[in-house]
Amino acid sequence: MKKAVNLRLEERIIVLLNGLSEEFHTTKTEIVERAIERFSNESRKKHNRLMDFAGKLGAKEAENMLDAIRKDKNSKDFSLDL
Repeated sequence: MKKAVNLRLEERIIVLLNGLSEEFHTTKTEIVERAIERFSNESRKKHNRLMDFAGKLGAKEAENMLDAIRKDKNSKDFSLDL
């Protein structure tokens, strides 16, 4: 059973949503549902890949990586001896 949900979207997203609905002859609800499912699946895949990688790190390497991430989320410079 579907339930009504109120959302606030940017005007450009509303225009995009309307265009997709017309172009693909589907409902806006279908587009939003599929987008949320895809976002969820992709986010979980990224998390799972990170967890697989993290399992290969020693405690010190993991702490160094977390410290580097915390200090500068845009900085990707660090080295690992695996």
